[in-house]
Amino acid sequence: MAKTKVLSKTAKVSKKGPVKRIKEVKKQNVAMSGKGKIMRGLVLVAKLPMTVTVLVEYRKTHPLYGKSFRRSKKYLVHDEVGVKVGDIVEIRKVRPISKNKHFAVVKVAGQNIEAIVIGQLKEEAAEEIAAIMPEKIEESEEPKGPKEPKEPEVKESKTKRKKKGEKLVASH
Repeated sequence: MAKTKVLSKTAKVSKKGPVKRIKEVKKQNVAMSGKGKIMRGLVLVAKLPMTVTVLVEYRKTHPLYGKSFRRSKKYLVHDEVGVKVGDIVEIRKVRPISKNKHFAVVKVAGQNIEAIVIGQLKEEAAEEIAAIMPEKIEESEEPKGPKEPKEPEVKESKTKRKKKGEKLVASH
């Protein structure tokens, strides 16, 4: 009887060859493993299928001067949860999914409340302005066709220059 090595509670591997289910278990364990730093960021773009762009901001301190400043970086993140633009998500480093995707969404932490509130306030303000301000009523009877070009006005100066050798004559 061959010795078996236990990888997880659900799958076993013998020395002779892997069990069919082992591939599925490995994918699940790697994607949801406890390894990797969890970062929190804001979803900027959610146009690609199963992929979102997340902006992660962090603080850093200058080694010599001690001044702290903010840095930010955009990551392409694998999204199986189905997040929307403006959501705040937690992401974790996983095995490479594609050339540029090395992170996966762990959970949705919330929504960007500032952006949502500002959007709602703009909509309410637009509705109130539309209610107060009447629509423009055209009272002018002039046709709004193409305008005729005006003739350029010729400016006359107070002094006239004459040919070389003659004196300037001032006109009042």
